[in-house]
Amino acid sequence: MAFLRRLLFYIIGIGLGVALVKVFFGERDLDYAYAPQARVKKIFRTKVIDSTSLAQPELDLSKDSLYYHAVVDGKIKFGESDPRKEPCGEYVLFYSHESYPYLIRLENCGDTVRVLAVEKYGD
Repeated sequence: MAFLRRLLFYIIGIGLGVALVKVFFGERDLDYAYAPQARVKKIFRTKVIDSTSLAQPELDLSKDSLYYHAVVDGKIKFGESDPRKEPCGEYVLFYSHESYPYLIRLENCGDTVRVLAVEKYGD
């Protein structure tokens, strides 16, 4: 009997603990970015996009388009990137979109991310 009573108290305690955590923290969207790829891509997702200098009007770089999908699904090519460049670091993002691979060159400055170039990979 003693074991069953302790098990009952344990289950009640776990249940109350889970309920309290759910009440205090709720349904928050926690984004853990520990790996270098994830950290850089999180920076690109949270900053304002500046594509005004981009001379390719056929590419729409708004949300739910090439840029957004490239940042979410693409890979940062750290070998070709220069993150410590002054005054703004440059990154090269590789993304394959509808069987066309793209290289997107980005400049990470202060509050904005500037799109320097979008080019087809291999051309």
